Parts: sequence; structure tokens; C-alpha cells
Amino acid sequence: MKKLHVLFLFIMMIAVTVTSCDDEPLEGVFSVTGDGSDPDAIDPDSEECQTAFDVLAVTQATFSGATASNYAQACEAYSIALQATIAVCGDSSGELQSMLTSLGDCSTADPCLQARVATNVALAAFSNASSDNEEQLCVAYSNALSAQIAACGDADGNIQLTIDSLNCGGDCAAAQEAALVAQEEFNAVDTEDEDALIAACQIYTAALEEEIAACGDEDGSLTAILEDLGDCSSPARDGFVQGTVGGDFINFNTTNVSISGSLLSVVSTDMDTGDTFRFDIVLEQTGDSVMQNTIITKDGVVHTPSIEATTPFVNNITANDGTTIVGTFSGAFTNPDDEEVLTVDGVINIVY
Repeated sequence: MKKLHVLFLFIMMIAVTVTSCDDEPLEGVFSVTGDGSDPDAIDPDSEECQTAFDVLAVTQATFSGATASNYAQACEAYSIALQATIAVCGDSSGELQSMLTSLGDCSTADPCLQARVATNVALAAFSNASSDNEEQLCVAYSNALSAQIAACGDADGNIQLTIDSLNCGGDCAAAQEAALVAQEEFNAVDTEDEDALIAACQIYTAALEEEIAACGDEDGSLTAILEDLGDCSSPARDGFVQGTVGGDFINFNTTNVSISGSLLSVVSTDMDTGDTFRFDIVLEQTGDSVMQNTIITKDGVVHTPSIEATTPFVNNITANDGTTIVGTFSGAFTNPDDEEVLTVDGVINIVY
């Protein structure tokens, strides 16, 4: 703990130097060592260098898992640790400087760079694995590579080749543990942070696929979870108009309101299916049965309200003030063959 404390003080010294000098040129001879010794006499086997890499590993792992809310802070800490490690240990291969350059000014999150760093963290752990945890860390490395493909692509297929060549041994217990960790991280993500949610979903999906490969899925429960996760795209937002039509829930998630005098003409569309919900209404008119010319088009078939059915079409508008239209609807519609289609739990919540 003492040597970590000392290096953190050293890192802070570098941070202050970097942020306080701006662009003023440095003159004279300087030393970063406490005893004034030649800073070029770098000893990569020194205790200070080992401590520098310990701290670098911590900041690297934190950066790889950073979310939008703490990305800048994690990136800056990683950048300072890289600078400190270069100063203490040197960088003959140029890899540390290359990563430092890739970080830029930390103002914009880079999910691909984070995925690459996460892969490096997983590879380092796997490279130092013991016989007790080798298979588990192999699976973790494989999952990190899969997440890198999701974030960065794999144009030449080399990342997938690496995954295919790992042959993690099919350790079911390790795969189950990795999937459990991925599930916990997925469940803990802020659902309002779409980028983090998508990334966590992709990692969880990869972990489930690894578990199926290692353990099988006799009862189909893992496959069912994968089906629920889908393609990990952004979750659908509540539409301006929603309801169950003919037994199918429809989310009309875009709306256009045109105005002609005091008459409002509303067209709401489900962008996934092309289904539409149309109606006219007089501005500021509220109450029962104030919607006019209501039409639902589903699967290309036009449906019109039926007021003579056993369950007639009804509607109630509670707000219609020139900026919002709020209300409910339900009841029977008929298609061109005079067949009834029942609507249930229709909700209107339009802001325009």
C-alpha cells in the first residue's frame, strides 16, 4: 500500500505539471527522480516501475468499463497513469505512447477504444492464468473479443479467428460464471443510458452463447433469454398512440399533426410495421366521441370504427389544448369484408 501511495503522489505531480504549464516552452535540464539522478537511466525492473504498472492496470480496467457519466474522469486517470509509467519505466516499443495518443483529450467517449482496452485487460489476465482459473479467464477473453467485434467491427476477420483458436476447453462451470457476471452487469445498467445498455446486452449475449456452447441448453432456457435480448438494439420508446388491435399490440411511435383552421388531422405510424392510426379532431374539443374519421390501417388493410357492434368504438379526449392531445379509445373496427377487429386499451398521448 505504501508504494501505491507514493506512486499516486508521483502521478499527481505529473498531472499538476501537465495542466499548469500550458504551452510554455521548458528550458534547462530537468529530472523526475527524487535524488536528482539521470532520468534516462530507466530501470524497468525497479520497484517504482512495477508499482507504476500496478496503478496503470487499475486505471486501464476502470477506463475499459467506464460509462458515459464517468468516461472523462476515467480517461484522464488512465492518461496520467500512462504518462507516469512512460516516465518511470520507459516505452521502447512505443505501445504506451500510442495508447496515450489514442485517448486524445478525453472529451468524447470512444466505445471501440474501450473495447480494445478491455480486450487487453482480459488478455493480460488470461496470459497470467493459473491452472485453476485458466478456462474461466479464457472464456472472459473470448467474451471481450466478441464485445470488441460488436464495438469496432472485424473487417479482416482476425478477431473471430482468435476467438475460434482459443478452444477454452468447454468448461461449463467457467462459462456459467462468466454468464452470471454478464447478467449482473446487464441488470445493473441504467436503462436511460442506451449506449451502456446496448454494450452490456452484447456482452451478455456473447456470454450466453459461450455457455450454450460449453454446457448445452437442454431445456431451452438460455435460448429463450437470447430471444428476449434480441439484437440488442435500442429499446422501443412508448409511442404517441398505443393499443392492442386484433390481438396484436401496436406502438405508433411517430406522429404528424396538420392544422387547417380549427381542425387537427393526426396520423400516427408504427415505424417498424408501417401500420397507421388516423383521426381528425376540432382544436380544444374534449369529452366522449369527439374523434372524427378514425381509421386504422393494419397489415395494409383499412379498418373503420363500428358503432353498431356488440362492443362499439368509443373514445374520450381529456386534453386538446393546441400542444397536446390526450385520451383513450377502444371497441370494434370492421375491415372491408365487414369482419370485426377489436381494439383494446388504446391510449393517446400526443405532444406536437
